[in-house]
Amino acid sequence: MPLVCLSLTARTILDNLAVLERYRSLVDIVELRADLLDPNEAFKIRGFPELAALPCILSVRRKVDGGAFDAGEGVRLVMMAKALAYARNDTGANFAYVELERDFHVPAIEESCRTFGTRIIRSRHDMNAIPADLDAAWAELSEIPDELPKLAIMPRGAAELGKLLEWAHGLPPCERIVVGMGDFGLPSRILAEQIGSSIVYTSALDAGLPGAAPGHLDPATLENVYRFSEVRAGTTVYAQGGGRSVAFSRSPQLHNAAFREAGFDAVYLPIPSESIAAFMSALEASGARGAAITVPFKEEVLSFLSSRSPEVEDIGACNTLVRIPGGWAGYDTDAYGFERSLIEFLDRKDLHGLRVTVMGAGGAAKAVCFVLSRLGASALVLNRNLAVGKALARRYGFAWGPSDDRATELISDHADLIVQTTPVGMLGNVQGDPLDWYDLSGREAVFDVIYRPERTELLERARAAGCRTSNGWAMLRYQAAEQFRLWTGGEPPSAYFR
Repeated sequence: MPLVCLSLTARTILDNLAVLERYRSLVDIVELRADLLDPNEAFKIRGFPELAALPCILSVRRKVDGGAFDAGEGVRLVMMAKALAYARNDTGANFAYVELERDFHVPAIEESCRTFGTRIIRSRHDMNAIPADLDAAWAELSEIPDELPKLAIMPRGAAELGKLLEWAHGLPPCERIVVGMGDFGLPSRILAEQIGSSIVYTSALDAGLPGAAPGHLDPATLENVYRFSEVRAGTTVYAQGGGRSVAFSRSPQLHNAAFREAGFDAVYLPIPSESIAAFMSALEASGARGAAITVPFKEEVLSFLSSRSPEVEDIGACNTLVRIPGGWAGYDTDAYGFERSLIEFLDRKDLHGLRVTVMGAGGAAKAVCFVLSRLGASALVLNRNLAVGKALARRYGFAWGPSDDRATELISDHADLIVQTTPVGMLGNVQGDPLDWYDLSGREAVFDVIYRPERTELLERARAAGCRTSNGWAMLRYQAAEQFRLWTGGEPPSAYFR
């Protein structure tokens, strides 16, 4: 299986060794990013492998390749030569690898590496996009048989991630390193074994240090959240599709913990996407068997479905995909999750006589209105786009209005419960209080479907006013448990309910 590499980014050798001790049990190999060291630390590099007592990669990365070294190639050459200086009677440990770029060919260093057992990683870093011709780029890196080729690219979106995954899956068996950088490239790190990559790079992010490259996870997150040591070539993949905010989702912790508890060989990972079409392309390339759909694609995904559950037909939104022969089946578990969590929050069996305000008219609001109608509530739908809000409200005989102070009196007539369904206030989205123009009296119950942060600005204000409040954490847990049932056919484990 792939080696987990900790890229060390501290300014001194001693600080890097301290970071290594923190993660030693989680990593197999370390990369010393010498380009990030203080200049006076350069003479200590040669002794680092012996102190680290793990296989070590030496990297002196240039700025053009995403590194920090900008003192010129002559200085960099001298720095590498001293760090890799070998003596025939040398009893100290050597660097196991040195990373040399595709355009860096110095016979003296290369021959010395081969003589004394340091393997060359021949790398290419594309920081802006994937190469136009991946095969040609790979051929250039793979010219010398005993070198380890490394292609690190920065996908500009899920569509380019899909191209990278599809291309990597099609490579013949060979030792290689293939890395997608940045938020869009994250799945390539988690699925390293499935795309045949020999090394996955991590950084000590939770130690307060900068990441060695965009998109790095820390070793603890890679293992504890994504179960990296258990992900094999045959592991089933499930994905979360949505905008950039999926990077802040707690669904990976929830689903992967449940998979582990159930003994189900699967991994759940986020795929932030620029469009639903791009997500579906990446989903196909990953070989996934199912997906969770979040903001803003719950309605747009409908056109990609081969079949729809009755709830999806009724609600007009979908948050769960299941692979079926010839395509994808769409389901909605948001309604179930909202109903279970709302009944618990209000401690009542139905909503007859309750007057409710719903903020928003997107996919989550559609599931909320479906539940409110089924449970007997009367409601008011407020939305920036009045026509969209009106269309949703009229499906259930609800009132509608704009989401600004013109609706103050309307809310006063529907203030038993306020349900906030917009992404305003969510981590990774626009911050603020979408109801800041309305003075809460304290008699309202306020339910915000957002769960990160735990308390949005709206919930903080509602608590201060004396309102009962709930975030979307319970809703997330219940809807995720139903997703598990749809994906596996089994009963959801306790991880969803703790």
